[in-house]
Amino acid sequence: MSPLIGILQRIPAVVGFEWRRALTVSRMTWMVALMAFPPGLLMLVRMAEQNEPPVEVVAILVFILSPCVVCILGVFLWATPALSSELEGRSWVYLAVRPYGPIAVLLGKYIVAVSWTIPVGLVSSVLAVLVFMSQDTMKLLVAECGLVVLSCMAYSALFLLIGVVAPKKSMVAGIVYTIVFEVAFALIPAAVNMLTVQYRLRCLLVRWMGFDNNLVKDNPVILAYFGNESAMWHVGVLFGMTAFYLIAAAVVLRYREFTSSLETES
Repeated sequence: MSPLIGILQRIPAVVGFEWRRALTVSRMTWMVALMAFPPGLLMLVRMAEQNEPPVEVVAILVFILSPCVVCILGVFLWATPALSSELEGRSWVYLAVRPYGPIAVLLGKYIVAVSWTIPVGLVSSVLAVLVFMSQDTMKLLVAECGLVVLSCMAYSALFLLIGVVAPKKSMVAGIVYTIVFEVAFALIPAAVNMLTVQYRLRCLLVRWMGFDNNLVKDNPVILAYFGNESAMWHVGVLFGMTAFYLIAAAVVLRYREFTSSLETES
């Protein structure tokens, strides 16, 4: 049996087990609250604002709240502690001795993080967009839902890698990375922001909504902030980043030694 076939055969068992374990009242309540946050907040904005805001404003608000905040928080809570939870529960030693066990657990937990967060992000995006009904509602729905899927896939892989590299302080490392890179660096109109997932998602919003015009192409500052590549290029880069993060996490997991207790890990 090849390693790839062995891993693929074990992933469904991991996914099924993690899904059953996740079906708790507290977790479901948290996901519903996360889902209701964007439309609830935008409903308050709509009630306070008498005039219909421009579609650009609505697109940016929904983008910040759903593909960014909701998806990042969702996959952060699922993917980042994927390894540390096994180490703290002292179950890692049993997984590590199973053939292809560590990689199967890694990919299985990635699938669970994505499959749990995407529906939450999609529902929150749809409800948030429907708060502001306009002639561009359908275009906005398609764009925001596409960004939700890409955001969950990329950020899940990224936080999974962070959790494997720094299992002792995975949550802290994930928060620091998000604030420093995905918030601060992503807002800098320079080459460094191209390394962030946020930059790619922002460029896709501009392309899919048709906001890019001659101003974006002629102004070097705006060009550095939104880029001039096609939407397919940014989608391809996001898929490449996702694959790179997953492969890097698998390599670290394969060659690094972990103990069953975080307190005694060297």
